[in-house]
Amino acid sequence: MEIMQALLYVVFLYSFSLFFYKLIIFPSSRVQHKNLPPSPPRIPILGHLHLLKKPLHHALHNLSNKYGSVFFLWLGWRPVLVISTPSAIEECFTKNDIIFANRPSLPSIMRLENDSRSLVMAPYGTHWRNLRRFAAIEIFSSVRIQMTSRIRADEVRFLAKKLFAMRNRKVEVNSMFFFLTFNIMMKMVSGRRYFEGDELDSEKERNEFNDIREIFSVPPSLAAGDFFPFLNFVSSLMGNAKIKRLHKKRDEFMQNLIDTQRRKKRSSSVPEEGDEKTKNIIHVMLSLQESEPEFYTDGVIKAIIQVMLVGELSATTLEAAVSFLISHPNEFNKARDEIDSNVGQFRLMDDGDLSRCKYLRCIINETLRLGPTIPLIPIHESSRECVVGGFNVPCGTTLIVNTWALHNDPSLWADPTIFKPERFDSVEGERVGFKFVPFGSGRRACPGESLAIRLMALALGTLIQCFDWEKGEEKEKLLQVVFRPRKALMDTLFDL
Repeated sequence: MEIMQALLYVVFLYSFSLFFYKLIIFPSSRVQHKNLPPSPPRIPILGHLHLLKKPLHHALHNLSNKYGSVFFLWLGWRPVLVISTPSAIEECFTKNDIIFANRPSLPSIMRLENDSRSLVMAPYGTHWRNLRRFAAIEIFSSVRIQMTSRIRADEVRFLAKKLFAMRNRKVEVNSMFFFLTFNIMMKMVSGRRYFEGDELDSEKERNEFNDIREIFSVPPSLAAGDFFPFLNFVSSLMGNAKIKRLHKKRDEFMQNLIDTQRRKKRSSSVPEEGDEKTKNIIHVMLSLQESEPEFYTDGVIKAIIQVMLVGELSATTLEAAVSFLISHPNEFNKARDEIDSNVGQFRLMDDGDLSRCKYLRCIINETLRLGPTIPLIPIHESSRECVVGGFNVPCGTTLIVNTWALHNDPSLWADPTIFKPERFDSVEGERVGFKFVPFGSGRRACPGESLAIRLMALALGTLIQCFDWEKGEEKEKLLQVVFRPRKALMDTLFDL
């Protein structure tokens, strides 16, 4: 059945492509734009799609070596600008920031994005600005981050307690960090953790983990309809069963969270003006829904929840940091000495210690630079014609920033392939500038950068402080580690 569907899909693809070539692709390709960026030779209909191999950031880097750090592609009907230099990035996100503040409307992603209402994919405009304002004040402000420090500390300690109980046993670290970050986000969103089990590898938690991770996975790869609009209906008929299933389960999960908090809010005896620290994100949004029902609909509330729960940036970055430190014992010991000097061995570190553990932050930055976590920042789209790098960029051009190429550029970083956290010591107190943009830049930069850095630093620092690490064999390419409690911290861990 799958083979027949694939054959039918190919027939539709070529038939409709040939039929509509002159109607869609040919006119758009003949629009008179002078001084376009360099571009490889392209073939009819497909444009440059045939040049894109996996991993995509490597393929784009190879093209930039040949055509320059600012070059132009046609992916089907879609014009694309690819950049990977600080000057071009600065130009796009300062001088042309408003022009590139939009997101392209990609059908394969929009089906999971609550009809473009989410903070990540909403078009630039009043709706997005309202979402951004709410996120900046109620989720990611310094006041809110400080108010939720207890949540992060409790969950990191809960993780340390579980690892202490599982001492001398191999732990699959990516799953471990997903449990941690998802529980933290859930407590911020709804006031309760999701995974309650005492064992990281219990059958119950493993089943829950697989189900939740599938529901809140990163959106799927781009589909043919993203590049050929007339094939959208074919994609809808033949390629979106899984997407629809995931969207339905995700929507039901978030609606259940909202309904549960709504019932609690209605039955609560706590006055509305009670302690702000006791109010979770849904509680705050439900209060705003009462005063601004036309904006804070359940759909908007779900879109905001989704931003916090979708994705695995922190978990994947933490896994990469653990992998790097196991392979670099000198850097591990340097980080431990810093923590012991500033925190001691009679208590666990907390948020207040992070500002004094600067080498720990260097490790996080170096992991973000060198690791494969964010090879391409979320794509942008130009709302009108502009100039980048001295070249004309047409209106409606998709912008791809190859952060992997930027962060591994030998002209910007000495020994770029080597794990050297101390390289960030030299920029202490200074802006690294546009040569280091793991969270993007400009208006659409990730608003959760500060929260993510604190979460990752506290989790990583606590594991360094409390445990000696020993790498286990990789199982299905998943990193496994044995965490052995330090003798100096045994009493502290025992009392958790």
